[in-house]
Formats: sequence, structure tokens, C-alpha cells
Amino acid sequence: MAQTASPTGVTPADLYPLYVQLLTSLDLPAGQQIVVALGGGADSQTVFDLTLRFRQDFPDYQYLAIHLDHYFHPDSPQWAEFLRNYCQQAEIDHIVEAIDVPTGKRLSKEEQGRNARYQRLAELTDENAIILLGQHRTDQVETLFLQLKRGAGPKGLAGMQAVAPFRGQRRLVRPLLTVTKAQIYDYAHAHGVGWIEDDTNQDTRIERNFFRHVIIPQIEARFPAFQATAARSAAFCGEQTELLDQLLADKLASYQTADGWLELRDWWSWDEKMQRAMLRAWLDGHAVTLPSAAILHELQTQIQRSHSGKQVRVRWSGVEVYRQQRWLKINQLFKSA
Repeated sequence: MAQTASPTGVTPADLYPLYVQLLTSLDLPAGQQIVVALGGGADSQTVFDLTLRFRQDFPDYQYLAIHLDHYFHPDSPQWAEFLRNYCQQAEIDHIVEAIDVPTGKRLSKEEQGRNARYQRLAELTDENAIILLGQHRTDQVETLFLQLKRGAGPKGLAGMQAVAPFRGQRRLVRPLLTVTKAQIYDYAHAHGVGWIEDDTNQDTRIERNFFRHVIIPQIEARFPAFQATAARSAAFCGEQTELLDQLLADKLASYQTADGWLELRDWWSWDEKMQRAMLRAWLDGHAVTLPSAAILHELQTQIQRSHSGKQVRVRWSGVEVYRQQRWLKINQLFKSA
């Protein structure tokens, strides 16, 4: 149901200066499209409120709010109407629409929904749009746990970036990534922000909710600074990953064509670690869902055996990689986020 904030007696430092600092650091040109991705929760509604304040101070940009409803919750039509009215009252251009979410064997419903939302966001926005998301530091810590459970490497453990490239020249921007969920609620209370509480966020059968409501509170009860230190570890992983990505990009440039094909001329002289790193860098450059460790190993093995003429063809999550002569090529069966 929709909620209007009530005072808690705790007023955090104003989040607006942090928001302004991040967006002005992007050196945006006049007329730049700034898009708020609305979900209806306190997080994205706080970003929306900050954006309305930013619009007053920086009116030369083009502002748009987008809410995409995939009907995962029976009350979602009411949420969509709430957000439509909220945008109309704020006098901001907005798009509220339903989207179809394809089903798949390898991805959860939540992952499929995210992919569908991201695909539609790309279709509805300018080629160089800035898309604002509501993820915060608590989300970052939850993501760290999820990636640990999945056995992720440094790139996965780095979690989310405050500014990340996204399809074409677009960028995903997360102004609240250094802010806790509690601080967001306090801001919403202080500024009269209205939001929607999704009761499925309390369902601990969902992995993220299990970490959010069961595991992390127990750790914080013993180690109060845990969120801050865990987020710092993720940031360190991010720095190392960024450096490695830069080094690999330089190497990859010598083997990749303008069409994105990967030449295999030196593949068999690389050790296994370099082979995996080059494959990840190449796939990451195509903005596709990265394969699991098992699938990556299968791809690596098939390439290794193809030296004697065997075929290379591996599929996952709407992606197909195959060998044609001395080239490794990629085919997106359907686009992923």
C-alpha cells in the first residue's frame, strides 16, 4: 500500500549535496536526458525527490521518469496508478507501462524481470541517457553475500558501481550507493516522500530477503560497522577489477575485429588463467550475461579441442558463442541486460 512518511525523530545529513556532487561530476551537456527508474519503493522515490530538487537548480536538462510494471504482484496496477499520479503532481514527463517478462530455465523470475526492465529502459531512452537507480549501501552488502554464495570472483564481489556503462552511450547512475536503507527512510520521513511497501520484500524464501532480514541483522548486532567495512571491501574489489579490465582491454584490442570477433591465433600459447580472463573481457564487451564458471569452462575446453578440428558451440541465457575458421563469434538469441 502507498505510504506517506511520518517523522522518526532522526534526521540524517541531507542527501542532496551527495546527489549534486555525483551528477555534476559527470559533466553533463545542456539538454542531457536524465531518467529516474521508478519502482515505487522508498529508495527510488527518494531518488525521484532528489531529482525534482535538482531540476529546480539545473533546469537545462531533459527530465523523465519511467515505471515498468511486469505484474509480479497483484497490487501492481494500483502501484502504477500511484506513481502516475505522483509524476503528474510533480509535473514531470513520465512513462508508465506494462512489460512482458519471458520465462527461462536458467534465470529466476526476478532476474528475468530485471533483464526485461533494462531492455525496455534502453528502448525508451536517448542513446546517451543518464538512468538513475535507487540501489543503496545495504543493497550492496546484500549483493556481496549473494555473489559469495554463487562463488563469484573479484568482478562479482565488487558489486554495483555508482556510475556504470549501459547499452550504447547510456550510463546507470546510483546516487544512493554510499547511503544506508535507514538513512533513506529518514530522508523520506524528513521530506514527506510518499512510497509503496512491497510485502514480498519480507518473504525470506527469496534469497536477497533472507540475507536482508535474517543474516545481516545478526552480523550487525555483533559487528555494528559491518555494512561500512563490507562495502569498503567491495570497493577494493572494484578498484582491482577496473585496473585488470583496463589491462585486458589493451590486450584484447590486438585480437578483436571491428565486428567484435575474437581471433584465436595465440589462444594455445596462453595459459588457462589468461584464456579465461580474455574470454570474460571479450564477453563483457558485448554486454551479455556472463556465463557461469561451469559454462565458461565448457567454452574454454571446446576452444582448446577445436585446434584439432572439433566444433565450438556453447549457449547460455540467450547467448551463443561459436567458432568460424580462426574467429570466435557471438550471437545474441535475445538481448539481455
